[in-house]
Amino acid sequence: MTFQEKKRWKEWADGLRQEMMSSQIADVTKSVDAIIAATAMTKGEKTVRSERFWLACQAGTSPNEFLAKAGFEIEFESDKDRRVERVTLKLNPTWKAILQGVLDRNAT
Repeated sequence: MTFQEKKRWKEWADGLRQEMMSSQIADVTKSVDAIIAATAMTKGEKTVRSERFWLACQAGTSPNEFLAKAGFEIEFESDKDRRVERVTLKLNPTWKAILQGVLDRNAT
């Protein structure tokens, strides 16, 4: 993954987390097509749809650590060909605790 691609993924992930926090939601499901479009991904579409790519993102291993570093836990299902069509991004425990604090303050 090129430096520019990693930068776009980081910016997208940080922006998504901020959007989720301001909307007060703890998880969101995105299609791989939407993620490819949002990140202006130039890496082959086949790679981004692969189970291997998302397993690396889920594990937070380089070079796919950008989502884990942005505070996400990742869930997905792959088909029989090990292709991924949809990904659920959930705030990690740290960000969930921050969101819960906001929700608690707003409730009073």
